[in-house]
Amino acid sequence: MTLKKVIVVNATALAAGGALTILKQFIEAVPEDGYEYLVFAPGSVDLQVKNLNLKIVKTGVTTYAERFLWDLYGLHNQLKKRHITPAATISLQNTGFRVGTRCPRFIYYHQPIPLYPYRWNPLKSGERILWFYKTIYPFFVRLFMNRETEVFVQLDFLKKAFATRFRIPGDRIHVVFPRIETTGTSECSGVVIDDRSLNLFYPAASYIYKNHSLLVRALSSVTDSNLSVTLYLTVSKDALSIPEMSPNIKVVFLGPLEREEVQWLYMKVDALLFPSYIETLGLPLIEAAAAGLPILVSDLPYAHEVLTDYFGAEYIDYKDHTKWTDAILRLQATKGTRFAAYQTVRRNSWEEFFRVIESRLQ
Repeated sequence: MTLKKVIVVNATALAAGGALTILKQFIEAVPEDGYEYLVFAPGSVDLQVKNLNLKIVKTGVTTYAERFLWDLYGLHNQLKKRHITPAATISLQNTGFRVGTRCPRFIYYHQPIPLYPYRWNPLKSGERILWFYKTIYPFFVRLFMNRETEVFVQLDFLKKAFATRFRIPGDRIHVVFPRIETTGTSECSGVVIDDRSLNLFYPAASYIYKNHSLLVRALSSVTDSNLSVTLYLTVSKDALSIPEMSPNIKVVFLGPLEREEVQWLYMKVDALLFPSYIETLGLPLIEAAAAGLPILVSDLPYAHEVLTDYFGAEYIDYKDHTKWTDAILRLQATKGTRFAAYQTVRRNSWEEFFRVIESRLQ
């Protein structure tokens, strides 16, 4: 029987994108606090571990079915084989897991879809996964929650939404603003920025709620032949239908980019466009604000909270493409403008995350 006090961490689904960033930041932030952190992680990712009190166990959990079985039986069986009785458990992927003993439990929640009022049609291929997260996924969120479970979210408005959606008291939900990394750039291969054009950038995946279609309608309404506009998107060409536009309006499909390439584009373009209407945080908003870029963004709570006191943001109705057209036209008059770089350091961070956890282990 092990004598070490072990904190068990479930992160088997954090294999890419922002989820992987959360896992890497967690690993970097683990304190040397007398506990051993046992992290179950995806087998497909390379994780650099410097903490002597942290151990990574690679898993082959990939599908939704495998994840459910892992949360229900697999992880619990792994603990039994290792003779581990957790001092606490942490899930970095929205849902808890079966433990088999009483101990403090923590969930880092970053799936926004169940917290927004929008409904989706399971009969439409583009909405089926969104319907799943809206309708079915909350069952898995609730499944292993109990009165000992505490939750971490990234913004205040998400705390309120989570408390309402899952009927959990607000004092068991903590707001921890994540660490934002804005250093390091790498030229985006094959991209030539034409300074004579108004260069706009929207780094987002091709989900419906990212609202790319609104930008297409907005640009289609630009009729000024003297205005050249180039919109750079991080989706593939087949992800979006582009109608015939004026020859001076261009949409460039870059596909997925490395983080350093995105940072390079922030330095080169004239503005960030962000018409998304579902977000947990909206990381590009913070990154672009740190670069001092003008930002056109949906007039929604997440944007106002993330960009508090940033003077370079204009908030626009995410449903009205004509207002986006007008705002884009106004950008031409201020092309090249940079605002004071936004201070991205917040009090709530990984330090706050671990402070809460350790306070429950006293």
